[in-house]
Amino acid sequence: MTSIQQFFQNSVYFGVVLSLSTYGIGMLLKRKFKLALFNPLLISIFLTIAFLVVFRIDYKTYNEGARYISYLLTPSTVCLAVPLYEQFDLLKKNCRAVIIGIVSGVISSLTGIFLLALLFKMDHSAYVTLLPKSITTAIGIGVVQELKGYVPVTVTVIVITGVFGNIAAETV
Repeated sequence: MTSIQQFFQNSVYFGVVLSLSTYGIGMLLKRKFKLALFNPLLISIFLTIAFLVVFRIDYKTYNEGARYISYLLTPSTVCLAVPLYEQFDLLKKNCRAVIIGIVSGVISSLTGIFLLALLFKMDHSAYVTLLPKSITTAIGIGVVQELKGYVPVTVTVIVITGVFGNIAAETV
């Protein structure tokens, strides 16, 4: 084991520092190039994987420190309610459009997942793993745990859906 690997192995917050650093690089690239493809989360994922591969650091070592970030998922999701509340009058004014958008989004998402489940003959666990693909990670984890799905796959699907939606939304 090299000295770099030993340093990372013994560093409690290595995962947090790596995650935040690569996300910061993603933010800088996004600001500089102003392209939807330079999504900070997507850049962070690629840079983190590259770093772990180049320095031959296993995921378990990285995750020992990075897991502290997941503690912040639920509070950060709750914090999203504040700007939403500040726009409450605008939401009330456009209540019909908001409700139609939410209902149509839920129906299309559930229908798409249901059709994929039928097409690929998924069992119950695989099916419920994909159901929360369009909600926040913090809530999705709780839903999938309750429904007895595969949490790591759900997190991956939620992140992919969010990044793709972010990239597509800027283009649209």
